[in-house]
Amino acid sequence: MRRALLTFVTAAAIALPVANATAAATKAKVVIRKFTGATYEADRYGSLQVVITVKKTTSGNKVTRKIKAISVPVYPNHTGRSLYISDNAIPILRSEALQAQSARIDLVSGATYTSDAFASSLQSAILKAHRA
Repeated sequence: MRRALLTFVTAAAIALPVANATAAATKAKVVIRKFTGATYEADRYGSLQVVITVKKTTSGNKVTRKIKAISVPVYPNHTGRSLYISDNAIPILRSEALQAQSARIDLVSGATYTSDAFASSLQSAILKAHRA
């Protein structure tokens, strides 16, 4: 038992500097950037535009991108009805997009035009992020 423990501790002591050197050599590079999607019309209700904040992590040959935040600086708000729809639909769309990490999201009932414009603008922002 003592011999097995000694062998294990010795192997761990030898491997530790190698593991630390490998971890230092493959340190991840993290970049956070914002990308603005194209402006899309939500039919007669107005325009909608999405801005996403993306965290890009590069570690060796592996690149991962994650949408960290979504803002909607331009949205339909020129009438009481369009403002009501936007105020109710946009938080749901934002939440679904963050969870899905894509523009493949369900439409919000009663906000079809807003949902379509949101998904289209989000997709254009995601494409910009992947090209960068």
